[in-house]
Amino acid sequence: MPKTLHILIGPKGSGKTFIGSLLQRELGIPFLRVEDIALCVKRERSHQDESYVREVFAAIESAVRERLRTTDELMIESTGLTEAFDLMLARLEQDFRVNLVRVRAGAETCLDRVKQRDQSLHVDVSDAHVRQINQMVAAKAWPFAGEIDNSAADEAQLITAFELAVGRRAT
Repeated sequence: MPKTLHILIGPKGSGKTFIGSLLQRELGIPFLRVEDIALCVKRERSHQDESYVREVFAAIESAVRERLRTTDELMIESTGLTEAFDLMLARLEQDFRVNLVRVRAGAETCLDRVKQRDQSLHVDVSDAHVRQINQMVAAKAWPFAGEIDNSAADEAQLITAFELAVGRRAT
């Protein structure tokens, strides 16, 4: 049976990191927080610098491959908007089973969450850029295995939505 990578894809502030951490705690699926990798690679560069973006996704792919050497299942999160993401995804799909799971939340809810989070743990972007990114995420089409609506769901509903999305036995 091939190793499985779950990728939570959604707008900034939709709760991808929260859901990934929840699923790690409750279902035991290791969660690799990719923003930690992005912050390590960033240095003084802009989040819009193409060489930075390529380097980030190369580092993410390397970390995913390393983690999947020692586990059968892994979860990451992304907005999935760059060509570097698309190229990484295509390479990972050659070697692993990949489930793309859409994470949704209302636009204002996402923006409010971004404003309230600890900025030292995230790549800092302006409100206008968050809105722009989130509109682009909403417009992009992927072959999603399923969807998690994180507008007002409780933890049990989030877990069930994930399990249904990826074909795991819902608890």
